[in-house]
Amino acid sequence: MSFTSLQFIFVFLPAVYAIYVLASRIGGRQWAITVLGVSSLVFYAMFGAQLLLVLLISMIFNFTVGNVLACLTAHPKVSRNLLLGAIIANLGMLGYLKYTNFFIDVLNQAAHTSIGHMDIAVPLGVSFFTFVQIGYLIDSYNGQLIKHDFARYLVFTAFFPAVTAGPLVMQREMMEQLSGPGPRAFDPKRVLIGLTMFAMGLFKKVVMADAIAPFADKVFGGVHSGMAVDAGTAWIGALCYALQLYFDFSGYSDMAIGLATIFGIKLPLNFDSPFKATNISDFWRRWHMTMTRFFTAYVYSGLAMWGMRRSMASRVGKFGRYLLVAAIPSIVTFLVAGVWHGSGWTYVVYGVMHGLAIATFLGWREFSKVKLPTPLAWLITMAMVVSGLVMFRAPDVPTAIAMLGQMWGIFHAVPGAELISIDTATAMSMIVIMGAVTLLLPNTQQILHHEWPVVDTKPEDAEQAAGLVAWRPSFSVSLITACVFTIGITSIGSSSGFLYYKF
Repeated sequence: MSFTSLQFIFVFLPAVYAIYVLASRIGGRQWAITVLGVSSLVFYAMFGAQLLLVLLISMIFNFTVGNVLACLTAHPKVSRNLLLGAIIANLGMLGYLKYTNFFIDVLNQAAHTSIGHMDIAVPLGVSFFTFVQIGYLIDSYNGQLIKHDFARYLVFTAFFPAVTAGPLVMQREMMEQLSGPGPRAFDPKRVLIGLTMFAMGLFKKVVMADAIAPFADKVFGGVHSGMAVDAGTAWIGALCYALQLYFDFSGYSDMAIGLATIFGIKLPLNFDSPFKATNISDFWRRWHMTMTRFFTAYVYSGLAMWGMRRSMASRVGKFGRYLLVAAIPSIVTFLVAGVWHGSGWTYVVYGVMHGLAIATFLGWREFSKVKLPTPLAWLITMAMVVSGLVMFRAPDVPTAIAMLGQMWGIFHAVPGAELISIDTATAMSMIVIMGAVTLLLPNTQQILHHEWPVVDTKPEDAEQAAGLVAWRPSFSVSLITACVFTIGITSIGSSSGFLYYKF
C-alpha cells in the first residue's frame, strides 16, 4: 500500500486519523501515540507479514540495547563494547538482507564459481530504519536519550509517513515532540496545511515524475539491452532521470511531511531546491538533507576528528591536513552513503564519484583564489550531478559507461547498430518545463513560509517567495489545493512505485 494508492488515501488515512482523534479524546496523549504506533505496524504489514517481523525484531533489539546503554554511563568500557556489538549486529542484519546476493556475484566473478542467489525478502525501507536506530544507539551511548516508552520508540522508528523512505529522523527531534502533551488531535488549520503538502507531493509524483519516467526508462533500458545511443539522446535520458528522481523523491518527502503534519508531528526538511546549487557541497546541503545530516554527524565528523588528531600529531603541512581532515573523510563518507543506497558496483562508483567531487571542491576552496562565475559554477555542478545520477540509475556499470561515454564524446554510436529512438520534441519540452519549475518557481517551504510544518530552522531564502505565494488558510487556497489534489488523484491509475522504496 503506497501513498499514491486510493486505498491509502480514502480508506487507511481517514480511518487512522478518526481513530487517532477518538483515542486522544478518550485516553489522552498516550492512547493517541499508541494508535500511531499500531497503525504504523498495520501499514508496514501491508507490504508483507514476514517483513514486519524483521522490523519488530530490529526495534525490540535496539530499544532494549539502547536502554541498557543509558544505564551504563558509569561503565564506559562495557558501554563502548556493547555499542560496538549492537552496531555490528545491525549492520550484519542489513548486510545479510541487502547485500548477500551482491557478495555472491562478486565471489562468482572472482573465483569463477556458480553459486546461486539466495531467496531473501528485503524489507521495505530497511536502510532507513536500520540507520535511524544506529543513531538512536549512539545517542544513548552519549547520554542524549529523552525519556520514552516503547510506544514512543515505535513511532520514532516506524512512523508510517517516514518508515519506507524517510526523512531520516533524529531521536531527539522526534522524542521531544512525543514526550510532551502534544498539540490538539483535531486542528482544522493543521489538517489543511498537511493536506496541502500532501497534494503538492502527490502532484509532483504522479503528474510530473511519472510523466517523464518513460523517456528515461527507454534510454537506459535500450542501452542496457545493447542498442546504440547518440550523444543527444543520452543527455535527454540522463536529464529525464534526474528530473524524475527529483520530483519522485521530493514528492514523497512532501507527502510524508504533510501526513505527519496532519497528526501534529513535524518531520525534518529533506529538499531545498537542490538544482539551484552552485557547487557540489551546496547540492548535498539541499538534496536528501536528512541523509546528508546523518552521515555528516555519524560518519564524516568522526573521520574528520581522527584526521585532525593525526595531522596535529604528525605535523603535516597544509596539503596533508587537507587530505586527512577533508578529502579522505569526504570520500569514505560518500562511499558509505553510496553503498547504503543499494547493493551493486554502480552505487559504489556513485559514492566514490561524489566523494571525489566534494574533495575536489574543498581543495579548490582551500588552495585556489579563483572564484568561478555563478552561471559557470552552476553548470559544472549540474553536469556532475547529472553524470553521477547516470551511474545511480544504470542497472550495471557497463550501461553507465556506455551512457557517459556518449554524453561526453568519449564513445560514438556503433555504425549499423540500432539506435534508440524517442520523441525528442516531447522529451525536451518536458525537460524545459520541469527544469523551469525546479529553478524558477518557489519550493514547498517557500510557499508555506508562514506556516512552517517541519522541525528545522527556516532556510534563509524561504522569505523570498513569501510576498507573492505565501500560503494562507482561505477559500482560494482550499480551492487550489482541491484542484491540485483532484488532478493528482485522477492521475494515480498509471502511477509507479516510489523510486526510493528500493533503498
